Amino acid sequence: MKLLEKIFYFKGEMSMYYKRNESYRFVFNQPVAGKLTKREPNRKITADVHVLDVSRQGAKLYCQNTVDLKKNTNISLSFRLNMTSFDATGNIVWIKKYPQTSELGVHLHTDDTYRETMTKELKKIARQER
Repeated sequence: MKLLEKIFYFKGEMSMYYKRNESYRFVFNQPVAGKLTKREPNRKITADVHVLDVSRQGAKLYCQNTVDLKKNTNISLSFRLNMTSFDATGNIVWIKKYPQTSELGVHLHTDDTYRETMTKELKKIARQER
């Protein structure tokens, strides 16, 4: 079960258990510009997105409704943190559609190098925001 916390009731008391091995999620103060690419059989469609938050294997994105996106669609995501580029393939896990925009949750297929570099860059950003 991938919950950040589990709540247990024991003898009428509520206690919380935090799973220390769960992935973190870093929420940006200012969204980060990126590109989302959807591959179709005879073409690829690219849309501008804003990365709202990111983890080692996923991201929450905001985009204009210029691309017809559906759950489980295979995508590529590209964005920069500081001077480092991040490129990963993945799939859409959830979509919240609004009249002119959408929010997307994506699962990214990442390797150890991607995850280590991501952690390093997010630590730099966290230090800069203090």
